[in-house]
Amino acid sequence: MRRFAAPLKVSASTKSDANPNATSKENSNASAGTSVASALGPSKVEEITSPHELTAYVEQLLNQIEGKFDDMSSQILERMNAMSTRVDALEASIQDLINASDNQQPGTPGTPSVR
Repeated sequence: MRRFAAPLKVSASTKSDANPNATSKENSNASAGTSVASALGPSKVEEITSPHELTAYVEQLLNQIEGKFDDMSSQILERMNAMSTRVDALEASIQDLINASDNQQPGTPGTPSVR
């Protein structure tokens, strides 16, 4: 029976937390009626019109990458732990086979038949 590894499950990060490093000017703009998306940064490169928006956009991308990296890291660690458990079980099984073969009485070996 051959089992293949399942692909890692990485979904797009949907963090919509407010920017903790936002300046008071950006916060006042957000409260003055500008959209929430502009307070968090532009969602597309084409929407960038100022250095502050570029900074927010890059920070948003870095947060997404960090989230994906954390997800992948935890999945890899889970798989490594599962593989470790499987290897331990395999080692125990091999040791049981070795012990079982050592406990058998050695019989007289038969002569191979020649045809």
